[in-house]
Amino acid sequence: MKAKLLNTVATLLMLALVLVALPLSLPRIFGYQVYHVLTSSMVPALPVGGAIYVAPCQPQELQTGDIVTFTLGVDHLVETHRVIQNDLAAKQLVTKGDANSQPDVDPVEYQCIVGKVVFCLPHMGAIAQWIQSRAGMLTCACVFALSALLWALADKCKERENCK
Repeated sequence: MKAKLLNTVATLLMLALVLVALPLSLPRIFGYQVYHVLTSSMVPALPVGGAIYVAPCQPQELQTGDIVTFTLGVDHLVETHRVIQNDLAAKQLVTKGDANSQPDVDPVEYQCIVGKVVFCLPHMGAIAQWIQSRAGMLTCACVFALSALLWALADKCKERENCK
C-alpha cells in the first residue's frame, strides 16, 4: 500500500512538470515562437503575463486586425501589436496597440515581421519566466529528484512487502 502511494505521488509530481513544460516547448517543434507579454499595450486581447504563440507568415498576406510580432532592431527586442494597415507598395505595416490611442510612430518593414499571433495562454508567460529563473530551475530540479527518490522508495517498499 505504501509503495502504491509513493508511486502515485512521484507520478503526479512528474506529470505536473511535464504539463508545465509542454505548452512552452511542444509548439516550438511545429515552428511557433513563444513570447511573454510584458506590457499592457494589447490588453484585453493579450493579457500581461500571458504567453503568445507566433507562427511564421508572409507579411503581404497579413490583414487589418491581425496581431503580429515584429523585431525592433535593438538587442533582439520584439513588440506585438495589431495591424491597422498593410501597405503592399511600401512593404510596410502600420500597427497599433489595442490599448494605445494612436498608431505606432514608425511603420514596420516586412523584413522585421517575426510572425502572426495565433493564440495566447494567460499566465503561461509569467510561469515560463519563473521557470527560467534560478529559483524556478532549482524547483524543477528538486521536483524531478524528489520524484526519482519516491520511485526508488516505492521499489524498496515493494521488495519488503514481497519478502513478508
